[in-house]
Amino acid sequence: MKPYHVETLKAIALLGGTKEYVNLSSRELGKLIGVSQQSASQRILELVRDGLVARDLATRRQRIRLAPKGAEVLRKEYADYQRIFEVRETLTISGTATSGLGEGAFYMRQKGYKDQFRKKLWFEPYEGTLNLRISGADLAKLRILQDNPGIEISGFEAGGRTFGGAKCFLATMGHVDCAAIMPIRTHHTDVLEVISKHYLRTALGLKDGDVVELIVRL
Repeated sequence: MKPYHVETLKAIALLGGTKEYVNLSSRELGKLIGVSQQSASQRILELVRDGLVARDLATRRQRIRLAPKGAEVLRKEYADYQRIFEVRETLTISGTATSGLGEGAFYMRQKGYKDQFRKKLWFEPYEGTLNLRISGADLAKLRILQDNPGIEISGFEAGGRTFGGAKCFLATMGHVDCAAIMPIRTHHTDVLEVISKHYLRTALGLKDGDVVELIVRL
């Protein structure tokens, strides 16, 4: 990824290209970013080749938009600027309560995790997690957590299977103490899991679709 690729992605995004295709010729893009039409055309070809931009040539005018991979590049840039200018000792993340697959309860019951939670988080979690679906600008805050060491929860073996490591961040939601937990080895996701010694849905009167703020300590 070259710096001028980020500059070009940003120009397309500012025209609305994160949500839909926008009409943008190479000449128009060149004027926006201060390069020749030929250079702008080459940049578009490079971004298309790398899967960062999608292009529609079915109409008379060139239409382009950011691909998911390109949007992720800008989210990373945004997260970096938040670290520089905004992030201090806490990070406030908004999310929507959503039902999971019920796997959290299985992991919360494992002694190898519970012993570490008591020692490192100073509480034993309720057997289950609250899933928060994160969207919009708050997705960049997930990247900040991913890049932050947090409180390490080591992986272990039990019952003939391996349980992976995770990292936690002490937090509060409303008036309730809790912690955000993120598996160490995981694919990109827009869901953040939260654990607490309380059943958070009852403690905070939550139902699916409710939007809540999680204040995370870094």
